[in-house]
Parts: sequence; structure tokens; C-alpha cells
Amino acid sequence: KVEEANRMKMTFLANMSHEIRTPLNAIVGFSQLLAETDNHEEKGEFVRIIEENNDLLLQIINDILDISKIDAGKMVFNYTDFDITEVIVDLKQVYESHLSPEVKLICHLPHKKYVINSEKNRLTQVITNLLNNAVKFTSEGSITIGYEVIPGGLAFYVTDTGKGIDPENLKRVFERFAKIDTFSTGTGLGLALGRLIMEKMNGSLMLDDKYTEGCRFVLTLPIK
Repeated sequence: KVEEANRMKMTFLANMSHEIRTPLNAIVGFSQLLAETDNHEEKGEFVRIIEENNDLLLQIINDILDISKIDAGKMVFNYTDFDITEVIVDLKQVYESHLSPEVKLICHLPHKKYVINSEKNRLTQVITNLLNNAVKFTSEGSITIGYEVIPGGLAFYVTDTGKGIDPENLKRVFERFAKIDTFSTGTGLGLALGRLIMEKMNGSLMLDDKYTEGCRFVLTLPIK
């Protein structure tokens, strides 16, 4: 058990250092180029790349800190009453501005208002991560988000018509640092973190391996 724990620690540190170094190299490199150029178009492009990698670096650090908190039993969950329909409508408005014209965002909301008692921030965090992945890998077609009432709780789903996941990679999607597409940006921690958060909330996060038109993730949660 000690040897396995040490192996996992070294793997985690090796992956973490690589993931942090990638955006840092971009930030440092393009900051130097920005300081040296007088070309207005080049400056704009360099600033865009720096800002993009700033966001990626912040996401990596936040994901690592969140996973560390969960592993140490230090993550705080604050349960409150809130309208879940309103949360999803707000997310729809945010993400519609990020989509290309070839992609349509669809909402399936069975109730105009549905007040639940849950951890709003953590639930929104997991759904947001699923939407981020859907947007990243869907160039045309649609992304669908919704929920339905099930016995004892709710089932949320995010479905897309994107590139999908190859069958040989289906078992790896919830592994830490598992990046199925090595050419895409991201930490490879989002789905692992989402599943850990849902388990701490006595729920689950699953990939529907029978869905073949893209990806479909289902999140179930016991709800009062």
C-alpha cells in the first residue's frame, strides 16, 4: 500500500508539473515577444494567447486544489435552497455566446421553477465542466442540457453531437489527468473531479456508453 501510494504521488506530481509548465512556457514566451514587437496585429494575437493560457493555468491550479481538498476531506459543502431551473437558464445564456453558429444549445426543463436543497456552487461546477467539454468537442450540431425528476432526486444530462469517445478510451475518461485528445487544452482533471464531488454529495456521474452520436453524461443526485 505504501509503494502504491508513493507511485500515485509521483505520477500525480509528474503530471501536475507537466500541465503547469505548458501554459507557463506560453505565458513567458509570448510575454517576451510582446515586449519586443511594435506590430499592432501581433500584439493583439500575443495578448490573446497569454490570456488564454492564464485561464488554463488558473483552471489547472483550481482543479488540483479542489482534488487535494477532497482527498484530505477538507472540501466544504454548503447546502441551501435554490431554483435549479434558474441555474440552468443562466448557464444557457452564458454558453450561447461561446458557441459557433453551427452549434445549437438546447434546454429541456420540465418545470418553470423547481426549488431544491443542495450544494449550488458544487453542482454548478460539475455541470459547467460538462458544458465546457461539450463546447470544446462539438463543432456542429447541438448540445443539450436538462434535468428530469427521478425517484428520490434528479437526473441531469449534458448531451452533444461532437466527436465522441473511442470505445478503447471509455474506461479512462474518469481517471485523473486522462486526456483522451492530447491536442485539446485542459487538465484532464475535470471529469475525475466532477465524479469525486458527486460522490461526496451521495450522487453519481456516469458516461452513457450506449450513446453513439457524440457524448452523453448523466449526473444523478438525491434531492430534497
